[in-house]
Amino acid sequence: MSRTSEWHGSSTIEERLAHLRQQVETAEAELAEREAELVDLRAELDAFRLEYDTRVGRKAAELERVETEIERCRRRIGQHRQWGAGGSSGAGIGAGYVPAEEQYERTWRQPAQPPPPPPAAPVDAATEDRIKVLYRQLCRRFHPDLTRDGAEKVWRTEMMTAVNAAYAARSLVELQALAKEPARSPSAEAATDEQRLTAMRERLRQIQRRLVEVEGEMREMMDSQTLGMSLDVKFARRQGRDLLAEMAAEVEDDLARKRVELDSLVAELERLGITSR
Repeated sequence: MSRTSEWHGSSTIEERLAHLRQQVETAEAELAEREAELVDLRAELDAFRLEYDTRVGRKAAELERVETEIERCRRRIGQHRQWGAGGSSGAGIGAGYVPAEEQYERTWRQPAQPPPPPPAAPVDAATEDRIKVLYRQLCRRFHPDLTRDGAEKVWRTEMMTAVNAAYAARSLVELQALAKEPARSPSAEAATDEQRLTAMRERLRQIQRRLVEVEGEMREMMDSQTLGMSLDVKFARRQGRDLLAEMAAEVEDDLARKRVELDSLVAELERLGITSR
């Protein structure tokens, strides 16, 4: 963002205020634009995380759990061979014994997963443009970082939460309803000209600070492993490949082999008459 210094010379208070006001409006427009980009990028990454978790991540987590159980069974068998059923590694069948099949069922019975939140309904290009314009306008009106007043900041935070939710859902109706809310200005006209100048300068500094924060958040997301993977998936899709399906198939193959291995170990534990706990 270009930061033109405030000029003085022979300018009047009103001229200096007008110059500052123009700087603030330019900064507000830039901040609204960057905030919208941040929300869009965050929504894109959230959508990719959900798709990855649904198609690959849960299988990968199950594979990790199976591998952990395999190591536990191996360790338990090794302890039994070294110490025997009554050795220091633990007792054999007793009051606390749980059959191997039941242990396996307890370990791998998956709890019901809550349904994922529905994605935003697609909108046509014209509606998308209206949504983006309105979102930027509301950012300029309600952003909580543009005030230092505590009560005003709480109110603005609530408003921006609603604005961001409506934008993420691509709900033009909700954004239009929020646009009808009264616009509280954190820089109410002060009693003196100098106070008005001071308030305007502070508002500009607040916007500039928030811009730095947003740019930092954007850089962090751009450097994230999630974004890198999502770009790989997009590139593969342009080549006619479904990279997530390939990854899921690879995990499924590993999982099938590991389950066979685990079944064999569970059978061995049962033959030895010990529990893998």
